Amino acid sequence: MTRDVARWGRAGALYDLVASIAFVTPWTAAGMLTLFGTTTEDPMTLLFATLFGTVVVMWSVARWRRPEPLLIGIDTVGRGLFSLWFAWALWHGQTPVLALFLVLELFWGAAQLRALLRR
Repeated sequence: MTRDVARWGRAGALYDLVASIAFVTPWTAAGMLTLFGTTTEDPMTLLFATLFGTVVVMWSVARWRRPEPLLIGIDTVGRGLFSLWFAWALWHGQTPVLALFLVLELFWGAAQLRALLRR
């Protein structure tokens, strides 16, 4: 049902907004990266962290406002790619905290995919 797509799409958008809002400014991103054990002396690291935060927050708002199957489908593919990159980082010895984000990405991706396939 399209209503399930909208419901799961909005729920995923809300999760993304909450998980990413702290990466929107260099000051808050530096704090979050420090929590993850990443050094933040390099302005380029903060630039990419804030670019990530800004794009994900804007994308979250777009999906919240218009939880259309096309946008939720694109997001579902993105979650698959994010999951791949989280797994890659974990494989290369990055902080185990990323495993939590990997599990959440897989959950939201599966929930959205299920809703898309059932409509």
